[in-house]
Amino acid sequence: MPAQDIAAPPDGDASLKKLHRYILGEISGYFLLCLLLLTFLLLLNSTVQLTDLIVTRGVPLATAGLLLLTILPVLLLVTLPMSTLVACILGFSRLSNDSEFTAMTASGMSLYSQLIPVAALGLFSAFLSTALMMFGLPWSHQSAANLRYEILQNQASAFEIREQVFNDSFQGLMIYVRKTSRQSKVLRGILISDSRDPRHTQVIFAEEGSIVRDPANKRMALRLLRGTNHRVEAVSGGQGEKKAAAGDPRVSLEDNRYQVVRFASYDLNLNLTHALGDSKALRVRLRGLPIGALREKIAAAKPGSVRHNAFLVELHKRFATPFICLALALLGAPLGVQNRRSGRHGGFALSLIVVFAYYLLSSLSEGMGENGSIPAAVSVWGPIALLFAAAAGAVRQVIRKGAVDIAGFLAAAAARLPLPGWLHPKSA
Repeated sequence: MPAQDIAAPPDGDASLKKLHRYILGEISGYFLLCLLLLTFLLLLNSTVQLTDLIVTRGVPLATAGLLLLTILPVLLLVTLPMSTLVACILGFSRLSNDSEFTAMTASGMSLYSQLIPVAALGLFSAFLSTALMMFGLPWSHQSAANLRYEILQNQASAFEIREQVFNDSFQGLMIYVRKTSRQSKVLRGILISDSRDPRHTQVIFAEEGSIVRDPANKRMALRLLRGTNHRVEAVSGGQGEKKAAAGDPRVSLEDNRYQVVRFASYDLNLNLTHALGDSKALRVRLRGLPIGALREKIAAAKPGSVRHNAFLVELHKRFATPFICLALALLGAPLGVQNRRSGRHGGFALSLIVVFAYYLLSSLSEGMGENGSIPAAVSVWGPIALLFAAAAGAVRQVIRKGAVDIAGFLAAAAARLPLPGWLHPKSA
């Protein structure tokens, strides 16, 4: 819409609604484009892993596609806030560079009125985030668990171990069997090297073994009978643990603790966790829990423990995450109103800086909440409150000065830092 068409004073509510629809259409286009692009970029890593499953593990293409679909809710919770911020910054940057923002303001349309479609987009993103947090994540977690079990079951069905041949069908496991029985499906003379966890490697010898299934818990195991487990465990805080965490293969016996355990029966879990990108981290497991289950775990956990704090942080995130979209939308619009020199590329770079700064602060804050350094509510809601405060400050600066002076703000912040004199900017 040309600037001269906007310059005429709005003719009542009809003209105002027309301008609102125009702004909403402007930022909605950027929003959809950014959402598709960012989601696609984040899907690339999972696509590589799924391709490996199809090619090397023989997973059907349809199953891999369904598995890819279960990843979308997790990715959308990341890309929705980012897309909302980028869309608002780029949209208002375009309006500012083409003088349309100035024309709207001169015609009597206040910045608060221009923020109405921005808030509408933020509320729409917040609604989608709420649906994903309440329903999408539990569905994703349960569906992914079912698909992993189905893949594992199919792999185990085709798991034909040849006698006296090293088998690496399962990630991180090397299995050698001296003799197999096709009729009873019993394995005899078993040697297993388990390196799935670098900090707890083990070599297992067993006289017999067989595959057992646990459909209720979506697990499979190799049940070993009458054997020994030779375990090498990195000493906590020692050089062995540091080398194992860094992936350094040069680990000596002095760095570790060596144990030999005899067993009558031992279940060795079989999984595809590495290939499927599944994680045993507590944060990842909590994503799939409904709110009711989270409350039960909070009540059962010891108050003040890391697990109790992690449950509380996750519960607060379920309710706080949607507000991130609204806060970023209200922050992005005034940040997009800059001088002409910044351009659209400057707006996109600013979006990346804001997103990186927020998620860095959020990760640090949640970690402190889980450790008990700060209350769980503060660790989750604190960064969001800072976003709203920053949005209010940016709106105020646009109203008073006509634009957000990012360069001036950074220069003033640098002047307050305790830096050497030669690093401070020199005044003219």
